[in-house]
Amino acid sequence: MKPSPYGLFFLTNNRTYIPEMRCVNLFTHYQPTSLEQWVEALYSQLGITSPAQLNMTNLAAKLHIWIYSMDMNSMAIEKDGLFSINVDRRLSVKEQWEDFLHELCHVLRHSGNQMVMPDRYVDWQEQDASAFQLYAAIPMSMLKKLSLPEHKNEIVAFLSEEFQVTYRLANERIEQIQRRVLQGILDHEYQQFSQGQVRTYDSANWSDATRAIMNKLEHLKRKGGMADRQASRLL
Repeated sequence: MKPSPYGLFFLTNNRTYIPEMRCVNLFTHYQPTSLEQWVEALYSQLGITSPAQLNMTNLAAKLHIWIYSMDMNSMAIEKDGLFSINVDRRLSVKEQWEDFLHELCHVLRHSGNQMVMPDRYVDWQEQDASAFQLYAAIPMSMLKKLSLPEHKNEIVAFLSEEFQVTYRLANERIEQIQRRVLQGILDHEYQQFSQGQVRTYDSANWSDATRAIMNKLEHLKRKGGMADRQASRLL
């Protein structure tokens, strides 16, 4: 396979195609969403800059949210302007953290009782919370600072431990990043192609044959315009 000029590592179950030392260029073409930028701004405002600060106790304290654990599904609750999050204690520690982030999104970004909401609105809130969960669990600002292994399974395992998330979530985040990078490269290539097309049709780049044809077309256009004006005078 021909090496990519972008330093992109396409992860497979075997090896990455591009050496690790070139992975730094990966983030050049990564395109964050508005939600991801919102999460990054939130962490910046709270002074959260390292994976070690990503835990329920720290986030809840900074956001003035009460957390508790019971043998029931995780959920966010609001009463009299005060927010609390129940985290299902039957889950593993990593699963509890992920559930907390999901519910945290509901606290920070959503309103209303899902029990009486239209299904479409509930679906949107759940999709938003799932996306928030990925961005908040493995922030790009922190990921950029890490030196990643070469194999995909090693990268996922490394992120799982570094950010204390499940292997499933780490794998989902990596695959999401791949899609974003690919889209960024395609957008860049299309822009370059479009600019190249504009330069190609610049009259300064025309060959003698092209210039002769274009001059003839311009002559015919002018001749046709004169004939139209003569015809209009006869009407």
